[in-house]
Amino acid sequence: MSDYKPKPGKYDNSLTDALGWLPTEFECFEPNPKYSWTGRKMPGKDDWPIIVPKTAPPIGDLPHLIEKLIKATWKYAEPSQGAGRGNLVIGTRGGDATVDGDHYHSQVRPTKTVIDTTFLNTSAIASDWKVFEQLKRTNAVTFRGDTRSPHDVIVKAGGFFPPISRTDRYYLENNVHQEFADYLKRRYDRTLTQAEFLRAVDKTAILPDDKKLLVDYMMWRKITEREAVHMGRMVENECLKGYISTSRAIDTGIQFGTKYNSRGGWLYLTVIHSSFIVPWGHQNLWGSEEAEIAHWGPVVSAQIVGFLELVPYKPKGGPIFIRRSFRKAEPEAFETMFNIMSGKLP
Repeated sequence: MSDYKPKPGKYDNSLTDALGWLPTEFECFEPNPKYSWTGRKMPGKDDWPIIVPKTAPPIGDLPHLIEKLIKATWKYAEPSQGAGRGNLVIGTRGGDATVDGDHYHSQVRPTKTVIDTTFLNTSAIASDWKVFEQLKRTNAVTFRGDTRSPHDVIVKAGGFFPPISRTDRYYLENNVHQEFADYLKRRYDRTLTQAEFLRAVDKTAILPDDKKLLVDYMMWRKITEREAVHMGRMVENECLKGYISTSRAIDTGIQFGTKYNSRGGWLYLTVIHSSFIVPWGHQNLWGSEEAEIAHWGPVVSAQIVGFLELVPYKPKGGPIFIRRSFRKAEPEAFETMFNIMSGKLP
């Protein structure tokens, strides 16, 4: 522990709506003047250490869903055109090929990959569940970026919730529609407009084509949700997955909080438990290059212990808000993260 004592910070009325009543639970500090964001060169994301809170509970068992899938040891084999089932083992209903009239449609991944990855498992339906047994888990104090204000995230939303739990209209009309339309195009070479999609999922389908589309959508949702717990597929594409992505690297949080330096946003400090350390490097199995620690399920408001306003390329320069209870319970982690949020390098 250093001898430096953080000084109370100040903020003007422009942050009133963004903060609401949160300053009653979060202390406001000026950044440590020993560090600065001016002229700072971004370090390698893998250079950042994992900060483990001392008051965290022991690492828990794997989530029940993962344990169930590992024990099942799912296998996947895709039948050839015209072949019978024979001794094939199918990992999930809807995982095999379909015949539409005289046309054969082999299964494809329910959601496409959006990053450059090299995975050992290339099957259409995820089958490499036993990799979970090789992954390390940890308690950690981490960063997450978001364009929403602290009041919107902590008070109104109640924390960060994984994509699979989202039911808002925007997510349905944009993310879900786009992924389902992409699936139909890749598998059946069919084009789906947003109007057609909404007519079916809003259960106003009357025409036979609309009813068939609704069945296709329900089957796609079922397959996609089976993969919600698969971290490798989450790394490829977060749509309808069950994890919250956080990072030990502050620069990852800054990039996501500013939409890759295109607008202002916020950096959040989170405390997560029994979370998965995503392997480093996109060419590793299930790996990424974000120094990511993935948390299964929501990160609720009480787990958000700090925040800092962002402008493109860096924090705004202060003030830094830290939850009062976190500072008292975790003085060492508080000092480390306070200094990093002030501009300290690893």
